[in-house]
Amino acid sequence: MVNPTRSLKLASALAVVVAVAAIAIQPVAAGNSGGVVQAPVAQSTATPKPTASPTPRPRATATKPAATPKPAAAATKDAGIVIQPISKAASVKSYKTTVIMKLDGQSAGKVAKGDLNAVVQSIPASKKQSIAITGSLVSTLLGRYLQGLPVTNPTVFLIGNQVYVTAQALIVQVCAVPRNPIAGLDQLSSGLSADTFLSQITGSNKVYGKLVGDATVNGIPTRHYKLDAATMNTLAKQNKADVQLKSGDIWIAKQGDYVVRLLIDGTGNLAAGTGVDFKGNANLSLDVTDVNKVADITLPGSCNNPVQI
Repeated sequence: MVNPTRSLKLASALAVVVAVAAIAIQPVAAGNSGGVVQAPVAQSTATPKPTASPTPRPRATATKPAATPKPAAAATKDAGIVIQPISKAASVKSYKTTVIMKLDGQSAGKVAKGDLNAVVQSIPASKKQSIAITGSLVSTLLGRYLQGLPVTNPTVFLIGNQVYVTAQALIVQVCAVPRNPIAGLDQLSSGLSADTFLSQITGSNKVYGKLVGDATVNGIPTRHYKLDAATMNTLAKQNKADVQLKSGDIWIAKQGDYVVRLLIDGTGNLAAGTGVDFKGNANLSLDVTDVNKVADITLPGSCNNPVQI
């Protein structure tokens, strides 16, 4: 017979051996045991924490370069808004430009307060142009063109390469042809165009500003921009232009990119492009009208027998 006491002792001894063996092999059997495995599992899940914590840091630094679109916005602004001479617009065969300048300052050391206006009719293909000049400051600002003649309301005709000047002298309209080229007369003609005026400020065929929206001006579809006075003034200094803008708006034709309307309020010599000597406060407006409606430009009868000056 089997001794029960001895069998119980043997079973107890075997249980102790099995328990010791289980403890000895628990690193290997961690995946198969229930209660004993919990310690190593806690250790193994603790180890990834150091590796997990540095991972977000590279991601955080990677988001900083994503803020680079700000310089891109500045670059768009710096690109400027291109404007073209109206004479280069294929769809424009003729046009009229009206320029109104309200001035308050000095010219050649004399007080110059009043207005100087011009209506310019142009047919580029025929090389014909007329410039009718009016205003209280005609003799003050354009004296050198008139060469001292006591005339009012002068009109300059450019027909081909020939220059004619008509004016009212007392009660008689006279027509004169200069014997010699009048210095600066070419400036008077080109200076009354918006692209020439603006290019002396920016030094290029670009202006700078913010789009306001679309608008139809003088029957022409345009884009309206509010000029960036700060940028324009910086460029004016760089180009040594005696102009500082206070404010300005420009309307540019959608087809042809020429200036349809320009409104400027500033100081300095806004009429410098015309060869006029002036310094002070100035308000300028320019409008292009009658596109393809100027049929012809003809000389008045007084120019059949012009006088030479």
